[in-house]
Amino acid sequence: MRMITIMTLMKLMIVMLIQCQLHAALPHGEVEFEVDVEADPIAEQDRSNCPSSCSCQYAAFNELPIARWVNHMTSADDDTNLDDADFLMPSRIKLATCLLQEEKETQLLLNALPIDLQALILLHTGSLNNQLTVNTSSLRVLNQLMTLEIRGTDTTTLIIDEPLEFLQHANFEGLRLQASDKLQRPKYSKLPSDDYEYKPPSDVAGNEVTPKYQLQFEADAAVEIMSYEQHVERLKQTRMPSFHGWSRMEVLRIHNCQLNQLHWQMFDGLTQLHYLSLERNDIEELQPFAFSGAPHLRSLSLAHNSVARLYYLGLAGLLELETLNLADNHLERLSESSFPPLPRLQKADLRQNPIMYILPATFWVMNDTRELQLGSEVAALELRSWNSYGQFDSLHKLQKLHLGNVTTASLEQGVFKGLQSLEQLTLRGSIVSVQFDAFAGMEQLRELDMSQCGIVELSMDAFMGVKRLQLLNLSHNNLTHVPNGLLDDQQQLEMVQLQGNQLITLPTRFFQQPRLRAARLDQNPWQCSCDMSSWKPRLTNAIRLPSVKSCIRDIHGQDISCRHVVSYETDKSLVPRCANYNGRSVYYVMRKQLHCGAMLILTPSKASSTRGLPHWRKLEMQKQQQHLNSSKKPKQKKKPSKKQHKVHFAQRNSLDLILRQQQQQEQQQMQHNEASLPASETQEMSNEI
Repeated sequence: MRMITIMTLMKLMIVMLIQCQLHAALPHGEVEFEVDVEADPIAEQDRSNCPSSCSCQYAAFNELPIARWVNHMTSADDDTNLDDADFLMPSRIKLATCLLQEEKETQLLLNALPIDLQALILLHTGSLNNQLTVNTSSLRVLNQLMTLEIRGTDTTTLIIDEPLEFLQHANFEGLRLQASDKLQRPKYSKLPSDDYEYKPPSDVAGNEVTPKYQLQFEADAAVEIMSYEQHVERLKQTRMPSFHGWSRMEVLRIHNCQLNQLHWQMFDGLTQLHYLSLERNDIEELQPFAFSGAPHLRSLSLAHNSVARLYYLGLAGLLELETLNLADNHLERLSESSFPPLPRLQKADLRQNPIMYILPATFWVMNDTRELQLGSEVAALELRSWNSYGQFDSLHKLQKLHLGNVTTASLEQGVFKGLQSLEQLTLRGSIVSVQFDAFAGMEQLRELDMSQCGIVELSMDAFMGVKRLQLLNLSHNNLTHVPNGLLDDQQQLEMVQLQGNQLITLPTRFFQQPRLRAARLDQNPWQCSCDMSSWKPRLTNAIRLPSVKSCIRDIHGQDISCRHVVSYETDKSLVPRCANYNGRSVYYVMRKQLHCGAMLILTPSKASSTRGLPHWRKLEMQKQQQHLNSSKKPKQKKKPSKKQHKVHFAQRNSLDLILRQQQQQEQQQMQHNEASLPASETQEMSNEI
């Protein structure tokens, strides 16, 4: 009985450790899910065969860490359709989670596992004195295994001595990968470069910006002529791991495993591999054709490494790649020789790289990209146009662009040339002024975020042509005034954010936007006067809530059509305040201290007749129209009020009213008689009076 109690406590500790490991395995910012592990009555007979250091149960495959990671990496917006339905499997699989302690017990533990396991998680949390080695050959008996996860420390080593051709998903974290001398490597004599014909325009012209990277197999500067057998022996000596023979592999995740060198034979033959992540391995350089052995890759992550130079041969052959993550590396510039043709690339993440320059023709080989992210706190990205070329030419289908820590004295026309499909643009950094037509040609732009850019000056025609703009964020800049007519071309505008500037007044026509639902004006030194009578509290005290997805479903519960619904709510803490009245609310000052009376409601003029005209001409036409309206207005008699009419209606049949009417008639008759008398008689009567 005591032994059973100890085993039960040990399994509880294992389960708690598993949950901690699962939460740590998720990327930052992901919502943590509880693993729904439900005991299956069929598995009760197998629990007695489960080793004491393991926990065996049936679990949904989609709730395993490797499945949740893939779902997180492929979770895109509704605009992109990534077909990952083949990866999600709703069936429940047999799972074993084991805690590895000593090396001599590892083989016994693996031999005691049920041979019909479909998923296996091995955890090792040993000390420096507790070395642990696991060979892939010891796992070949589990030939029904689909998913393998091994998490360890620097004292954990996985030796690849035999391929696991039945494995589909593998996750290795915090351990060392080594290849055995017995590992059979492919005996190919043909190099990947033999069939690769693409060259960037600079290489074809012979005036390349950077020297061409020659395909070599040695790190030494001196090239040594050797046979293929000698080359294989050299690879064996370095013990570089190779996954050749893992033919059914679909997901491979190697994080923090000291895999700092890549070779074209490492992933050779992985034709089923779709998701590859090599984060936190201190990779400094991408060897030529490093991933050409996995031609059907859809997602590649090299984030959190030390890649300082990107040459197009390093990513050559990935014609089906959809997501590329190179965030948090050491890249300093991008040019036309950085990327090979990536015709299906949807998303590229290059954040946290000290990129200072983007040379022309950099993105000419990424014609289908929908989302691009750049920017780092370490170095400022220079925004400029190169003669007739922009820095983002050929990105005709790009919908989202995020640029952090940019620098330019004046944002001029031509920088964003060619981005005619862009819908969301986010800029951060240092931009002193925004000149006229800076966003010309961006007719699909819906959201423009230029907050925290230090903007001092805005041209009156800065947003000319951006007619579908719905959200404009200019908060936390150094604006001292808003030019008249700045938003005349934005008839679809719903929200404007101007908080955190140095504004003291706004144009009178600012609140005449027909679809405006929120205007953030707080944190500005407003100089309050009755000229602010057109301000509307329901707009300045409103806050935008996150959009909610609303779908119409059929009888089977499938989505037919979906759209994002945006709502607003009132927040009185956002009310703008007067700097010249001790920080009191604008509306309180106008009502109580300035006595401005009722708010002035301005009727918007017809924009169709003045669209495209200068602001001074619009004001002149408005004055002329007001003068014409005042001259044509006919004079009307003053009508009695409703109260007077009601009193008259109640008294018209009363006796008093009849007597008063008779007296009035008699007085009128007497006046008429007096007027008809001769002048002498009138004079005698007046003397008598």
